[in-house]
Amino acid sequence: MSAADGLRRPDQPYFEIYRADRVKLTSILFSGEDWRWRFCSSAGVVIASGDGFGSQRACVAAVEALREGAGTATLRRRS
Repeated sequence: MSAADGLRRPDQPYFEIYRADRVKLTSILFSGEDWRWRFCSSAGVVIASGDGFGSQRACVAAVEALREGAGTATLRRRS
């Protein structure tokens, strides 16, 4: 990400990248600690999210791909 990624106007939507909390599912099974992203409105309401990235770099790459391709993406409906 560029140095300007952390700077945004308060009236703009934004992507947020974070590491999920570790959750104990059983005595030997855990979940979480993966990297996730969410796209939020300017008011902080989550509009879309993604999860399951093993590294921060992979998560950032997914966000960059969304930022580059979303403007030309088409809508497909499944029946």
